[in-house]
Amino acid sequence: MPTDTQFATDWLEERYRFDVAARNPKVEAACLQYFAQHPMVSIIDIGAGTGANFIYLSEKFPQSQQWALVELNPNLLKRARERLKIWAAAKDYTVREDGQNLDFRRNDQHIQVQLLQGSFLELPRLLQPDQYQMVTASAVFDLLCEQMLSDLVQTFHQNRLALLTTLNYESMAYLPADAEDDHWIRLYETHMQREQDFGKALGPRCSDFLEKEYAQLPTAQMLRAPSRWQIEPADTFMHGHMLQFLEQSLLEMKSMGHSGKGLDAWLQRKKVQLQSQQLRLSVAHSDFFTAPVYEG
Repeated sequence: MPTDTQFATDWLEERYRFDVAARNPKVEAACLQYFAQHPMVSIIDIGAGTGANFIYLSEKFPQSQQWALVELNPNLLKRARERLKIWAAAKDYTVREDGQNLDFRRNDQHIQVQLLQGSFLELPRLLQPDQYQMVTASAVFDLLCEQMLSDLVQTFHQNRLALLTTLNYESMAYLPADAEDDHWIRLYETHMQREQDFGKALGPRCSDFLEKEYAQLPTAQMLRAPSRWQIEPADTFMHGHMLQFLEQSLLEMKSMGHSGKGLDAWLQRKKVQLQSQQLRLSVAHSDFFTAPVYEG
């Protein structure tokens, strides 16, 4: 049986191509334009996982870069290190390693990466935020409670950090539609926002809350736009992951006292459609870029 870390790694690397396809080009362009005149870009990637944000964004910036990848799970961070080295070699960078630091060089471009194991909720304990220009986060903020995200926004604002956050969950819809889809998807979203040790995660309320927080900051410029996964019938591995997440979450809600009547039959219908490659899933997210007014 795969370990939790193996499962997480498989999931993060499977979803990568869907994340890339979903990213909103207008939000991305706003970010790149904001930094276009900077000779170097310094970025903190929080909840870095196996390094997907770095792999995607580092190729978008033509200038030299400094990255800090912050990840709580040491095994995911280890996989990120391996993945970044493979990526760099494939892109003809020379690679140097020094402890938790990676150094990539190609022609006039120099990319420095520091791998930091720890909680991004304690960011000032891990690094000096004011030494960086931007924070990136992908599929992270919808897992946080209001207070956590509000505190992070204040940290970013106080240190004049731009923010590019992508793939924040909003909703999902299956095709062909089933009469019970809305019920079970709403219950899944209730599970996302259930009471936990740290509070209630924002789930689909994340982007609205984030936009409201930044609207109170007079120096911020903001752009929010949709990003959507389109999972087609042939994407059986991705469908399998999504159904597994739904099943685990809904069974937990059942154990907490919610009615599970009809759940097994609903899941079975989805699995039959998956096996016959008739299942489609659209997952709506939003991407968000905000930055302090440039004073250069």
